[in-house]
Amino acid sequence: MSKEQSQPASPTVDTGFKKKNIIVVGLVFAGLWTLAIASGSIIFMSVAGVLTLLAAGFGFWAWRMIRRHKKLAGVLQGAGDSPEARRKALAKLEADKNSGDLTNVIARAQLMASDEPAKALALLEPIDLKTVPAGTQDDFALLKSQLLLNFGRAKQARPLADMINVDNPQRKEVRPFMVAIVGETWARTGSAKEANTLLDTIKPADIVGSDAAPILLMARVYAQFAAGKKGLTRNALNELAAMDPNLLGRFIAPKSQVHPGLQRLARETFERKGSRQRQRGNAGPGGRR
Repeated sequence: MSKEQSQPASPTVDTGFKKKNIIVVGLVFAGLWTLAIASGSIIFMSVAGVLTLLAAGFGFWAWRMIRRHKKLAGVLQGAGDSPEARRKALAKLEADKNSGDLTNVIARAQLMASDEPAKALALLEPIDLKTVPAGTQDDFALLKSQLLLNFGRAKQARPLADMINVDNPQRKEVRPFMVAIVGETWARTGSAKEANTLLDTIKPADIVGSDAAPILLMARVYAQFAAGKKGLTRNALNELAAMDPNLLGRFIAPKSQVHPGLQRLARETFERKGSRQRQRGNAGPGGRR
């Protein structure tokens, strides 16, 4: 009995260059040259020329980076649909001449997370969050935190979780995942009240049937247990078992290093669910009613 948390949404491949910003820079240089020409100053025009050459060099570098990121985004598209699709995408990323680039490494870790979480975490471990592009930092911290939690390393996940902006307007579509990971991390590191408050910001009706539903419920289990509310913990475990009894393996697997009391509750719920399923099976044709 084992089933990992649902894989979070694929990280955005952020180029760091917005069309609006490029237009603004272009207008600034146009204004600069207008002033330089109008002034008639050789020094002013020389300075404008040097700045323009520097900007052109940066623009060429930016253009290459954008092309590279678009290529990477094309490889990732649809890669999370199946293990086979992930393997094919991984093979392409590993064969790429830029396989050592930060965005490539993070993308490979994302693809590995479902099938080979230990390898995914090993790829991310050496990366300092400060070196990750600003637009991708939340996704990086989210993925690494989730992997650390899966291996019972909540204390190491806490600094990362604390840096995740769960209200990032650019990442609204993955907010439920962010809330789940941050909430679980807080619950497992002594901040049960804050965890429950954060989890309460997601309405159950808004996530019914979504990939985020099980991991939010798992986070709720941790948060309620940490708050000393065993009755509510059992309720959450029962809801989780109703989705899929194998999800309870998240609390029983030794690698997760879950509190013995919570392990016991999860095991009892799983055994009770299995007993009911066996009883239903016996009540079928030829069985007792």
